[in-house]
Amino acid sequence: MADDAVETETETGSRGEGRLRDDRGMTAIEFVLLTPLLFLLLMLTVQFALYLFAKQAATAAVQNGARTAREEAAANGCEQATAAWPQHAIEAVTGRAKDLGGQLVVDPVVKTAFTLDPQLNADCKISLVTVSLHSNVPSVFPGFGLTIDVHSGGPLEQPVRHP
Repeated sequence: MADDAVETETETGSRGEGRLRDDRGMTAIEFVLLTPLLFLLLMLTVQFALYLFAKQAATAAVQNGARTAREEAAANGCEQATAAWPQHAIEAVTGRAKDLGGQLVVDPVVKTAFTLDPQLNADCKISLVTVSLHSNVPSVFPGFGLTIDVHSGGPLEQPVRHP
């Protein structure tokens, strides 16, 4: 009986080794399949971080430009055709965007706009000033482009005459 027990263990051992041989190479296949997915996930994370940082920098820049426009529009003759406040607002936006965003705010297009209110009881009839920025964000993936559109504005800071 002792001889039978030894043979059974040997057969069981060979069967177990046969199963292990079937699994050989699975780690390499899993590595080959999962590594590109992990790299894709990592690159998507970097792209998302670039987009969020660029959007934050653009938002801060547009708010700075809107503040400049609101301050200067009433003080420097807002209704003149040659008013300098729109250009000063654009310069404030582009300068701040380059300071904060660096190379992340690519080719910004900045526009200023205003709303006239003839009923306004003030020297300047502009009631609202807005500044907007449109820009591209650098891409980690070729051919994949993201854009940023940010707007900011507010009422003009000026004294209003009371009747």
